[in-house]
Amino acid sequence: MASSPNFDFKEQLDISFKDTATLSSLCRNIASEIELGSMKLCTFVETLSTYMTDQNVLTREKGVMALSLVMSQLPKDYLIESELNFIVTFYCDRMKDHYSIIPSVLNGIQAIVNMTHLPQNASPALLRVMFEHIQCQSQLLPERRKIYFVLKSLIENKLDDLKSMGPDLVYGIISSMDGERDPNNLLLLFNMLPHFLKEFPLGHLTEEMFEVMACYFPVDFNPSGMENLSISREDLAEKLAPCLCAVPEFANYCLPLIIDKSYSTLKVAKLDSLNLLRESVSTFGLANIESHLSDLWITIKKEIVPGRDIETRDAALQALMSLIKIISIDETVCKNFVDKIIADMKWSLCDVQHSLYRPAQTLLETIATVNKTICIEILQIVIPLCIGQYSTKNSLNDKTVLIDTLNNFLKICSNYNFCIQDVPELSWTNIPQTYLDGLVEESIELKSKIFLGVTIQKAHLNDVQRSVLYNAICNEIETGCDKIQSTCHSVIIDFAALYLEEISILVKERLLSNTDKMEVELLKRKIKALSAIAKIRELGFIILPKIVTMLTDNVNCDIRITILLNIQKLIASKKSDYNIYQFLYKECHIIDKLISYEINIISHKMTIYNICQLIIRNLTVEEQHAIAEKYAVALNTKSPETDLTIIMNLFISLRKDINLNINNNIVENLFNLATVSCNPDSRQISCKFLSVLLNKMKLSDLDKIVSYLEDKINNNLSMDIDIELKQHTVSFQIWMTKALVMKGYAKSQYFLENITNLLTRDDIGQFIGEHYQILVNKHEDILITENFCDVKILYKQRVFEYLLRQNNNFTSTIRQNYLIALVHLLGQIPEELLFLHLTELVPLLIESLSLNNERLVLWTLTSFKLLLDTKHEIFSDNLQCVIPRLLQLSTYRLMDIRIAAVECLAHYANYPVILINPYKQTVLDKLGIIIDDRKRLVRKAAVDARIRWYLVGASGEQSKE
Repeated sequence: MASSPNFDFKEQLDISFKDTATLSSLCRNIASEIELGSMKLCTFVETLSTYMTDQNVLTREKGVMALSLVMSQLPKDYLIESELNFIVTFYCDRMKDHYSIIPSVLNGIQAIVNMTHLPQNASPALLRVMFEHIQCQSQLLPERRKIYFVLKSLIENKLDDLKSMGPDLVYGIISSMDGERDPNNLLLLFNMLPHFLKEFPLGHLTEEMFEVMACYFPVDFNPSGMENLSISREDLAEKLAPCLCAVPEFANYCLPLIIDKSYSTLKVAKLDSLNLLRESVSTFGLANIESHLSDLWITIKKEIVPGRDIETRDAALQALMSLIKIISIDETVCKNFVDKIIADMKWSLCDVQHSLYRPAQTLLETIATVNKTICIEILQIVIPLCIGQYSTKNSLNDKTVLIDTLNNFLKICSNYNFCIQDVPELSWTNIPQTYLDGLVEESIELKSKIFLGVTIQKAHLNDVQRSVLYNAICNEIETGCDKIQSTCHSVIIDFAALYLEEISILVKERLLSNTDKMEVELLKRKIKALSAIAKIRELGFIILPKIVTMLTDNVNCDIRITILLNIQKLIASKKSDYNIYQFLYKECHIIDKLISYEINIISHKMTIYNICQLIIRNLTVEEQHAIAEKYAVALNTKSPETDLTIIMNLFISLRKDINLNINNNIVENLFNLATVSCNPDSRQISCKFLSVLLNKMKLSDLDKIVSYLEDKINNNLSMDIDIELKQHTVSFQIWMTKALVMKGYAKSQYFLENITNLLTRDDIGQFIGEHYQILVNKHEDILITENFCDVKILYKQRVFEYLLRQNNNFTSTIRQNYLIALVHLLGQIPEELLFLHLTELVPLLIESLSLNNERLVLWTLTSFKLLLDTKHEIFSDNLQCVIPRLLQLSTYRLMDIRIAAVECLAHYANYPVILINPYKQTVLDKLGIIIDDRKRLVRKAAVDARIRWYLVGASGEQSKE
């Protein structure tokens, strides 16, 4: 007789129950069949009935597990309401079963509460049985988490259905979370509770609900296991606070809690309390806060005055501001509270030398920002005290503090769009005149603060007062110290926003007039001021043509250099309110003037080059085309090197689609200039310019040019010629390789390999090693995206990892060149990349330390010192060879090597005591000799290192495993 289908299915279940993975796979298949309609849910449940009713608990548990697994695999919208009614009834009945079945039951409930067609009465039914028959805190951690997920899902999605439970739901939640200690579960609860508390009436259980949450406040949690590393104490504290102040009914429990915990000796308790206060007042409202105001002020005041801990003080100030904003809806209550604050703070402001002056000032400034009414009330007390003391104090320090106080309150008044004299009770004051009288003070700090204060009052100064100020500013520009110059420039810029016509006249009549008759130093000062304020459009139109023209006038060289440096500073800041690049190019013709300008000092040539690049980089395509057409012809003629050098700098910033009509003749001229020129500046810029051309060039043109240059390079390197010419040739080759690698050119790997193979040559190998880092130079400003170059990501990693892989290809005498290249490269590579390759790198660095090349040893020590901070095990494993070598180098002939070696020893003192303790006495003895070194810097480094090594293994120091 054939077996029935149910018998086969039951047999499959029996087999699957022996292995959880097999059962999960079977249940997934069953869920798919139910979803596709090839199996009825009722058939599956009917098959499970024999397991569900079995007297053996383990058998019943397997049946429930199978059903729950299928439920979790079904789509959320698959089961209809009648089917879910049946399933809910089943699970409610199963919750009354043996405790060992509960985990599987919870799995099923967690699945069905998220289903779309869950009946309205299902949620209360499930929770009533769950609260009655499952004691949450007696369950293991995974089961508790499932219970909380069920609660979270129902509260977020079915809260209206749960309202029929009334206080039973509140009590059930309280019972479920009471005593919970797991941080992940707590975070889940804290995320869920605010929504529940705001939407569900708590009734007579309000206090109990608050207390079950308040027991966690302030949060005391330190992650102790890998599972908790993703949750911090701050995360829990941040999520708990909204729970404690979720509803106004919590005010009478929360505010006393805040006050109580703020007296804790723990900083985190104070901070949590103050942050909770700041967050709670908007919910609690004036009615609930008013009776606690006196105690709250005492609580806040003790953290602000004297306010030794800045973080706690700032938290207290924020809480106070929030508090005052809420109570300000009632003028009487707010005034009484502010009057109390002023009364308590007033005496601290009576003497600027009082230790509580600053805290009191800070407090009153903070609450003055709440609203204009409070600000005026505070001004009536503070301003007379400040003015009275300022007029009687002789100490410049005291005057500086008082002016600083006035500035802060002036700024607050300015934000409210009124001045102090507008307050009837303070109309007798003449604050602007007090400030203008103070401009004769000799103290730079005080004078700077006075200028700042005058600037804040700019809208309230009359014509006469402004005239006095302008005269004082010009006097400072002409004769004052350098420290106050930038302050004066800022004042002019600020006043130009309101009084542009007056400032324009000032510029023309005081700063730009008679420049041809001025002394050099005076003119330099005025040029600095003019350049600083030229960022304003209307002033720039007046100033820039004038100072750019000076470049071609018969003026002192120092004046020209000052103009160049300040124009460079102006256009590099990018803070002008107009297109300053186009103005300089079109209206001032600065490019033409710079090209015709002759100067022999390299640093100032570089300034000219930088100005050209910055301006051209920001021009339109059409303007760049015009520049190319005008000057590109010089590349194809025998122009003087100085002219070519500037022209090449012009073209570095051109966009890719600007055609310079590069041909073999131009390439040959540039190559010769890069290799044969006697001028190092010309050689350098030729290398850079050619590299930029190659990087931006279209592939169709690039292949021919690269092939031509390769032949020229090979010819130079194969000939028996002057060593300098070979060095110049490989310098160019490095730049060419850099351009092609950054571009991602198809043959770039070939050129990278070629330049690396040249390290094996006796004549130029060391030179290449010392210049290899050009390939990845992080400070290089030519081959960059701002100059419209192609820069492939990770090109530095490609160069570094390629060179590292070549380790085994360099042996015997040529190995030193390889190590020089590698060590020089390290300073240009991101630290993160170095740290990935420490195991391969460190043996090579140790090898470099053993060589006699002084420059290589110094570079190695510099890299070694940086990497030692990682405390990688590779450094610990090589202690026995590194520390003796460092001790040898600590008395080396060169001072820089001695210092670097001693600093490396100092870094080693931070390694685990168990590893370095055997070397302690030897190191201390050696450092004891070095502290008598003839050079002060060496002695200083030795003393620091010796102190660190002396503390190794000292009492109280933790040994690190």
